[in-house]
Amino acid sequence: MKSNYLVGIDIGTKKICTLIAQIKSDGEKEDVEIIGYGVAESRGLRKGNIVNMEATVEDIKKSIKDAELTAGVMIESAYVNISGKHVQSINAKGSINITGRSKEITREDLERAITHASAIMLPADRAVLHVLPQEYIVDSQDGIKNPVGMVGTNLDVYIHIITGSLTATKNLLLCLKKAKVNVLGTVLSHIATAEAVLTSDEKELGVLSIDIGGGTTDIAVFEKGSISYSGTIPLGGDNFTTDLSIGIRTAIDRAEKIKRRYGCAMDPNLKDETIEVPAISSKKPRQISTSILMNILKPRAYEIFEMVKMEIEKEGLQNSINAGVVISGGTALLDGILEVADGIFSIPVRVGYPQGVGGLIDKVNTPDFATAVGLIKYGFADMKDKGYIRNKPKNVMQKFKDYFGI
Repeated sequence: MKSNYLVGIDIGTKKICTLIAQIKSDGEKEDVEIIGYGVAESRGLRKGNIVNMEATVEDIKKSIKDAELTAGVMIESAYVNISGKHVQSINAKGSINITGRSKEITREDLERAITHASAIMLPADRAVLHVLPQEYIVDSQDGIKNPVGMVGTNLDVYIHIITGSLTATKNLLLCLKKAKVNVLGTVLSHIATAEAVLTSDEKELGVLSIDIGGGTTDIAVFEKGSISYSGTIPLGGDNFTTDLSIGIRTAIDRAEKIKRRYGCAMDPNLKDETIEVPAISSKKPRQISTSILMNILKPRAYEIFEMVKMEIEKEGLQNSINAGVVISGGTALLDGILEVADGIFSIPVRVGYPQGVGGLIDKVNTPDFATAVGLIKYGFADMKDKGYIRNKPKNVMQKFKDYFGI
């Protein structure tokens, strides 16, 4: 695939989404535009873990094929997400002395400090997914994001280490290999989602990101511009659907459609309607009130947000989320979900829509595409950091045209 294209593949419990983006340049800066997308049902995952490799490979291939047809570009490599209850995180600190006569901090010093902080004992079945610097301290001066070029004698670094099951990671990579995809990077879903829906101000002030996927709910806290906590709860949108299926005695696929069309987690002014519910057997459809749907969905919404709150309080971060809560994932579109979250957290709550990309944004501008769009943005930043994308200087003729507005 040509170097001016980016691909993100979001492998979730409910769906597998492939996005293709093109890097556009006006001579001064680069932007990304979505030019292709493909969505396939995810049949081989359960709560973020692969349980049927053959089905997962076929679903990845279908998603890719649809994206290629839309974009008119063949896919060779991609950034992919990884998530699930097996993902764990820890914060660590490293300290080094600055050598050299000038005591000027170099990029090599940063790498030494990060390596020192990363020297933790891990079980044999764990793999490091991300090592993310949070803050540097130079001779007791804290809050430093990039100390390169500064002068000092001691350098401390705080980092966020994210690990995952070695088996789960290998199985994911094997699925992509069988689908003939070269993986440029595996990205934690929490990080990809944050790239798409959080603003830099929110990350700086302190924000809680809650991404409610099909099988799990991903939680991440950002403060001072960096991630300070990441975790996963083994409940998601599928639990709402299952509750409905059992509660109104209908098939899972019917319950999903009813949830999307009539579902509500909270509405004090709900105008009660009567809807028709197909029975599981060959019996005639039944008539039920929409208030029954709310009475089924509301407890599950409260349970998920209460579990998130407990995790945040356990980590002592309840006073760090000054900018509020951002909810993404398909369940973020459920009526009343914001009201439930607002009642539990008592801070501003909003739905997270993907931002910062162009092109076919009308096709992917929904909370359930947040992770896929975030993979594109993460990949774009990663390629720029590695020097694969550079701003092209304008030639003399282009400068002449710009000056005279031609």
